[in-house]
Amino acid sequence: MGASEDVMGILQGVWTKLQALPQEHPLTQTAFVIILLFFLTFIALIVIGCVYGCCGCCTGGSRNKVSAV
Repeated sequence: MGASEDVMGILQGVWTKLQALPQEHPLTQTAFVIILLFFLTFIALIVIGCVYGCCGCCTGGSRNKVSAV
C-alpha cells in the first residue's frame, strides 16, 4: 500500500464515523467533538507558528533582545 492509499483509508474510516455519528450515544458524540476541537486547535497553532516565523513580522528592530547578565 502506498501513502495515498493509507490516507484514503483513514479518510474513508472518518467519513463512515461521521455518517453514523447522529445515531451514536451522546458520550461518543462528545468525545468526537473534543477530539475534533483538539485537532483543529493543533492545526491552528501550527499555522500561526508558521505565519509568525516566516512572514517577517518580527524584523531585527522589533524583536525583544535578551542580554546575558
